Amino acid sequence: MQIGSEVGVVLFDLDGTLVDHDAAARAGAVHLATKLGLPSPQEQWRRWAEIERRWFLEFERGTVTHTGQRIRRCREFLGDDQLDDATALRIYDVYVEAYRAAWRTYPDAADALERAAASGREVGILTNGATEMQARKLSATGLDFDGLRLLAATDLGAAKPNPRAYAAAEARLGVAGPGSMLLIGDDWHNDVAAARLAGWQAIYLVREGIAPHRAMPQEETPVASLSQIEF
Repeated sequence: MQIGSEVGVVLFDLDGTLVDHDAAARAGAVHLATKLGLPSPQEQWRRWAEIERRWFLEFERGTVTHTGQRIRRCREFLGDDQLDDATALRIYDVYVEAYRAAWRTYPDAADALERAAASGREVGILTNGATEMQARKLSATGLDFDGLRLLAATDLGAAKPNPRAYAAAEARLGVAGPGSMLLIGDDWHNDVAAARLAGWQAIYLVREGIAPHRAMPQEETPVASLSQIEF
């Protein structure tokens, strides 16, 4: 897939696009369940993943803060609605300990960033994650290339798919209009459909062996690897 010359800025989603979030989250959930003495720690991962998806969607909708969705995930995982915020966040830190240790990039990630930068375009990350977490993730995985722009929802004041997130990204980058923007990601709604509604170009990534997060139109042709994109 060839990128047009009109594209001046290439943004990548981070989790699920450049970094294998699901594998790291599984390691974190199993570690947390083990520490808490829950039965069948390996099986607890599926429950954690479902709770994570549900509460992160509430964050994307703007009904809870980023910190708030972490607290609510831990409360639901433990089945304790009365769990105080501080205790919930300490429990979340137990999860994060193993989650961070398991961060790994996809094999095509670094090369894609390097090729995008070599094309002379501005390159960055547009993520719904928290700034501190995502900056550490880029550093730990070796993806923090010089000049790479990190645009995180907690700094932008809105998360994908809120139109304000794309407008805020344009403002941070000093882009006069959306026509030169390209977003590459694995979430059909956040990284493709909503980006296009904002006037951006978008490429949908569906990695082999990984089920799409959301249904896509039949006429859409996704890429299975970042190596298929020519910058």
